[in-house]
Amino acid sequence: MGERPATRVTIDTDLCIGSGECVRVAPRGFRIDETKGVSTPLAAADELEADVLAEVAFNCPTRAITLHEAA
Repeated sequence: MGERPATRVTIDTDLCIGSGECVRVAPRGFRIDETKGVSTPLAAADELEADVLAEVAFNCPTRAITLHEAA
């Protein structure tokens, strides 16, 4: 079984409203920057399982989270 492609996670801070859904689904990969009121992906976000990342992106109410296949 091959390894999954690396994934890079980005958050559009113009769209993010700091709902915390990403933190709820994957607390190891995201945190809310209280000073800015937006979510920030942690280094561990790129290492999360593909299904968890898909759930995080799907549950973002403003679709601010984008998953990029790293080359």
